[in-house]
Parts: sequence; structure tokens; C-alpha cells
Amino acid sequence: MKRIVLLILTLLLLTIFVLSGCGSFTTPMPPLDGTEPVPPISLPTPDGDTIALNGYPGKVVFVNFWGTYCPPCVAELPDLQAVYETLQDEDFVIIGINAEEKPEKVKAFVAENGITFPIVISDDATVNAIFGLKHMPTTWFVDKNGILRGKMEGQMSKRMALKIARKLLEE
Repeated sequence: MKRIVLLILTLLLLTIFVLSGCGSFTTPMPPLDGTEPVPPISLPTPDGDTIALNGYPGKVVFVNFWGTYCPPCVAELPDLQAVYETLQDEDFVIIGINAEEKPEKVKAFVAENGITFPIVISDDATVNAIFGLKHMPTTWFVDKNGILRGKMEGQMSKRMALKIARKLLEE
């Protein structure tokens, strides 16, 4: 009987320890040591214009892959919008790449959610392979020289996005 009680207490304490760590877990800053240039890709906006991903020389660019069908993507967008608004007067831009959705759906979602940073659509997902996309959301970080410096897979907090942006802006 004592063994069972001890086992239950041990499992309970282990569970509490693991769960308490979840709330305070902070994602480490990703390495920003990449050396490859951003691919010369142009994609359509929901309105039919075209944006070149390498068309922002002298600016730090976050290239964020997202979809309305992806709950972590949708949860991340308000934080990215807040970062965009905070840094809009600096040499900083976010480009959201929507993966495989219809322009009408993307346009409606962006309007309903107050997203003002540029959005493009990869309707056939070919750009996903070029960027090695495995998870969504994923955000690539491009420095002022057009170099892919690193990426973050998974939902990124406003705090982390600001930290990365400011680090690249200071270089």
C-alpha cells in the first residue's frame, strides 16, 4: 500500500512540475547566422498586385507563412500586427505569405482582423518547398542586406518578434 501511495505522489509531483514549467517556458532566440540571400520570388497579393520578396533592400523583413485554417497562425497574427505598427517608422516590414487559400477568403480575413502589413498568396505552395516549410506558422528573418538570417517555427510572441527585429535593425 505504501508503494502505491508513494507512486501516486511521485506521479502527481512530476505532473505538477511539468505543467508548471509550461506556463513559464520561454522560447530561446533562434540563431541568426544564415548567409543565403532571400530567393527572388514574386507573389500576388489578394488584390492582384505583385510583391517581390527580395524587393526591400535596406529593410529588415519578416516573411511569415500562415493560413486561416491554422489556429497558431491566427493566434500569432495580432502580435505580428502590433510589432508591425510599433516598427512601421523604421526600416522594417512584415510580409505574410498565405499558403494555398483563395484570394477572396484571405482578403476578407485580413480586413476582418485589421491586418495592415503586406499579404501575398502562394496558391500552389511551390514557395513552401523553396523555404523548406515544415510547420506553420514559420517566420523567416531577412536582414537589411537581403540575407535569410534565420527562422522560427511555431507561434512567435510579440516580445520575441520585437527582440529579433531590433537586433537585426541595430546591425
